[in-house]
Amino acid sequence: MEREERRPVGAVMVVGGGVSGIQAALDLADAGFKVYLVERQPAIGGRMAQLDKTFPTNDCSMCTLAPRLVECGRHPNITILTCAEIKKVTG
Repeated sequence: MEREERRPVGAVMVVGGGVSGIQAALDLADAGFKVYLVERQPAIGGRMAQLDKTFPTNDCSMCTLAPRLVECGRHPNITILTCAEIKKVTG
C-alpha cells in the first residue's frame, strides 16, 4: 500500500519577529505552510539584533541571527509584516 503524502493546508500567523518567531516561521514554511510573520517594530530580529555577544558561549549574535534573517526574507512561503499590531483575534 502506498503512503499518501499530505500537504499542509492553510496559513499560519507568527506574532513576534524575534529569533524565536523567525525560527518558528522558517520551520513552518519549510513544512509547506504559508506564514505571515507579524512584527510591531520596523524590522525583525528583536533584542538579539541589538546584542553583541550571546550568553553563555560569547558567540557573535549577528553571526547567528543574520543567516536566519536572510533565509526568512527570501523564503517564498513567508510574508513579513513590519510596523504591524494585532488588534483582535476571533474565530
